[in-house]
Amino acid sequence: MPVKSAYEDLRRFTLGKIEGAWGKLAYLAGRRTSEGEYEHWGFTREHGTEATQEAFLEAHRSLLEEILHTRIQWLRKDLQQSSAAEEVRAPSYVSKLGSAPERLLPSDCTKMTELHLLYLLQTLSILENRKEGNLQSALPSLLPDR
Repeated sequence: MPVKSAYEDLRRFTLGKIEGAWGKLAYLAGRRTSEGEYEHWGFTREHGTEATQEAFLEAHRSLLEEILHTRIQWLRKDLQQSSAAEEVRAPSYVSKLGSAPERLLPSDCTKMTELHLLYLLQTLSILENRKEGNLQSALPSLLPDR
């Protein structure tokens, strides 16, 4: 069956092979440059620069929206699945995600979206570290001071 669009190609054949929503988000974040563009030479060669940027941005937005609308218990299970696929402990994995939160966010997201994601990462960090009896290693507060 031929691929209909760059977005469909990305969702089915690239992101479809990655474990968990957190794993997919980490993958998309890893494709972003410091300028906010997405880099994937094979995808760009196949679909062109503009279609690649649009597909990655749309997938990034959609995935982030899915994560933000998912219950914390499922996000925690997903974190454990994503970290196991990378052969890393869940506390280390969530810490890695939280180390560059700006890359986890599409370039056009709102401040509330950013705060919601940071809250989720911090909550997961606390839960995973508490489970291992190591609360000192939880992510430092990522939320701005008021």
